Amino acid sequence: MTILQELFPTVSEFRKYVPYAESNITFDQLNSSAISAKKQIVIILTKKVYSEIVPTDGELKDALCMAMANLTMAKQLIFDIVSKRKDDVDIYKHEQETMRRSFIENYYNAMDTAIQLLDTEENFPSWKETRYKKLLDGLKIQSTEDFDMLYSIDLSYLFFFRAIPIQKEALDDGLSGYFERAENKADILRMLHRCLAKQTIAIALRRFDIIEFPPTIRSLFDDSKASRSGKDEQERMLALAASLANEVKQELVNIDLLLTSDSSGSVDTNTSFNRPDDLIMLMPC
Repeated sequence: MTILQELFPTVSEFRKYVPYAESNITFDQLNSSAISAKKQIVIILTKKVYSEIVPTDGELKDALCMAMANLTMAKQLIFDIVSKRKDDVDIYKHEQETMRRSFIENYYNAMDTAIQLLDTEENFPSWKETRYKKLLDGLKIQSTEDFDMLYSIDLSYLFFFRAIPIQKEALDDGLSGYFERAENKADILRMLHRCLAKQTIAIALRRFDIIEFPPTIRSLFDDSKASRSGKDEQERMLALAASLANEVKQELVNIDLLLTSDSSGSVDTNTSFNRPDDLIMLMPC
């Protein structure tokens, strides 16, 4: 039995999830790409959760089938193009890129649905025992909904889930100390949560491919031209990452001043100015 036959009884069933697949394609031809696709999905879901979904029926199984079929075709695409060129069938580069992105986007949408269902269903306790889910317990932003309120990610469960280690990295790099100092200070904690969300996005922009981001962020890099430049896209991603990092840095300066002022009771002359309603007037020396 091939990898795909675990999920799809026939090639016709497989083609329901990827209508662009050739009608004469076989599971044996796709098997090497399917092995790679399954490995990538299992890294996220874990082997145990994947195996528990396979024999079920319903929306979660459909989401897994959609993810597996489209990721397999995305990985198979380059081999199909080489084969077509041997048969003197030309495929333009922009067509190839459009097809690849369509397959990958379908894969991410399907995985987003799968993770959302796993988070809300009680039939898969093994999901709660996965490494990322356990790691989430020690983080400050613990749900997709909370992250989306701080920085719009189109309620993407997959992106939030993939960014869990990055959120931990941002905390370990110094933000956790601010949260400890700001304990019981609701206004400052709200500012810190937004800083954490922005810092997580900034790190992700340096690590992820742009196709992995939710539409709201990805739309910032959409190129209306017929030809795309990977170099330009990467430069724009790094520029946005730097901009977000600078915003976080400036916000932490303000938070530092607020925390210092709260703890000492002193007035910082860099941020305090004469106001008509303030009985304490700062006079020049």
